Parts: sequence; C-alpha cells; structure tokens
Amino acid sequence: MKLDHNLKSMPLVGLFGGAYDPIHNGHLMIADSLTKKLNLDQLIFIPTGISVTDKNLTSADHRFNMIKLALTNSKLNVSTYEIDKSLNTEKSFTFGTLEHFFEKNNAINFFIMGSDNFLKINTWKNWDKLLNYAHIILVDRKISSLSSIKDDELKKFYEQHLEENFNNLKLKRNGYIYKHQIDYIDIASSEIRERLQLKKEVSDVIPEKIKSYIADNNLYKSFGQVTSVSYTHLRAHETVLDL
Repeated sequence: MKLDHNLKSMPLVGLFGGAYDPIHNGHLMIADSLTKKLNLDQLIFIPTGISVTDKNLTSADHRFNMIKLALTNSKLNVSTYEIDKSLNTEKSFTFGTLEHFFEKNNAINFFIMGSDNFLKINTWKNWDKLLNYAHIILVDRKISSLSSIKDDELKKFYEQHLEENFNNLKLKRNGYIYKHQIDYIDIASSEIRERLQLKKEVSDVIPEKIKSYIADNNLYKSFGQVTSVSYTHLRAHETVLDL
C-alpha cells in the first residue's frame, strides 16, 4: 500500500486514558516504552473527568497536578479534554474522546490500553466504533492473555484487525490493532491508595515527587476519601496543546 502524501507529515500520537488516581511507575514505564519503541512524536495522558461507572475519584486538580509532576520526557504531555467535559457534568466515553482527537489533532492516533481491559472492551459504549478514529495499541505481557479470548464476537474483532507490522499502522489513520509486549510493574492505583491509607511504603511504585505531593496535600488518608478542590486554576498552568 502506498503511503498517502498527507499521512507522511502527520505526527504519531499515543492517547493514554485513565483515572490516574494516582499515576504510578507502571503507567510511566508503559508510556516510556511505547514512545521509544514505536518512535511516537507525542504521548498524551488523558485523565478521566467523571467516571462512566460512577466511581469516586480524587479531584481533577490533584490528579492533573500529579501527572504533570511525573512527566519528565518532553514527548509526554497531558490533556484536560475529559476533565473539561466534567465541568458540565458530562461523562466521557472512549469512542467520543477518540472521535474528538481524530477530528482535532491531525495526527495518526494510537489508543493505548492493557490487554486485560481489551478482554472486556465489548461491554464499552460503541466499542465497535473505536477503530473508526484510531488504531489500538494493546499493552500485553510476554505471557499473553490474548491467546485465549473466549468471547466469539471479540475474538473475531481482534483477529480481523490485528496487524503485526507496526509500519503498516502508519499507512492509515485508523483501523488496526497492534500488540506491544512489555513486562511492566503489576500494580493498580487502588493498591497504592490502600498502602497509603495503611501507612505502608510506596516508594517502589510511585515517583518521590508524587509521594511528596500526596503527603503535602493530605491525599488518601482514609478509605473512600475524595478530596474536592476547585478546578478553575488548571487552565493557567496547562502548557500542552488544547486538544
């Protein structure tokens, strides 16, 4: 397939959504690996605004600030797109976020997700439309969970769109699934919150700057704590593209 002239000038952009409550070393390892191995021009963290499952989240200010503190690579940035929508009490569904970036940033976008989450993707709203707006990058361990997909609908979707040569993803703006294998830190943000609530050590799973920020702002002191802080000042401190 011949590469369209317009695609040659398009940057390669990773879109990495999540609650990031808090961001941890596993997230950063994945972002660093993908940026280097796939030679991405930019990887954008997209923190959740309002959870589609109505899960209580720490305020957007704190989650945004912790992401900004954790990013040391100039290719890693953060967008407030989903947080902005939450100001109007709008939930952000993944297909809508991908559609926004597809129309807005004139790039070849790669939606990044863990292979475990992919096994549940057909429970998401308009899940079958995700590939209309991006490629999907599945972060998978060397012992893959993707080899035993039990749901027939999902298995067909995976096999139809799987592409093993990453260079072919640069020939189109959307439509492929690519598997990126990496052994990353196996820890969830919920486990980190529990450690903090029990006053256990977390230096092995979050950067020291994040640990200090959490202590300075009295976050995760008790189970189920949600700290509500105004979001209005975020715009003044945002330095990334308004995507």
